[in-house]
Amino acid sequence: MILKIILIGYMGSGKTTIGQKLANNLNQKFYDLDKKIIKYTKKSISELFEIYGEKKFRKLEFNILNCFFKTKKSYILSVGGGTPCYKHNMFLMKKNSKIIYLNAEINTLFTRILNQKENRPLISKLSNNDLYHFICDSLRKRFFFYKKADSTIYIENKSFLDIVKEIKYVL
Repeated sequence: MILKIILIGYMGSGKTTIGQKLANNLNQKFYDLDKKIIKYTKKSISELFEIYGEKKFRKLEFNILNCFFKTKKSYILSVGGGTPCYKHNMFLMKKNSKIIYLNAEINTLFTRILNQKENRPLISKLSNNDLYHFICDSLRKRFFFYKKADSTIYIENKSFLDIVKEIKYVL
């Protein structure tokens, strides 16, 4: 069975974990765009942001995403939280795949991200209060892009299995 599914959502929404579980459930191959970027550049996402800045990173991300679509026939792919918001990524993704937006509440995202702050280049130096406001502000800006997904799955108070079932239902 050929499936082309992309999971989008804010950092901490569970794209990678849910993507892996969905791929196992559907007997498909799972890919993570950030891991593809790391493999290609031999640098962490944090290092790439530090070396190149966000603008050059996003250009690299677009190029790797474009190459991915040219080489993969069937996939479940998770992308970074900002991926849909730059260049023509959303257009490119919609042209090639069914897009599922994993929607989480701000407090859930804050709690999850707080524990991973040092691994996230855009937020590693923020105080807890600044982090909360950063999430609110960037979610507001990104929602314009996220709402273009083919389907939205609300993840609050649901098990991974329930989320996977819901995604399968909308495919």
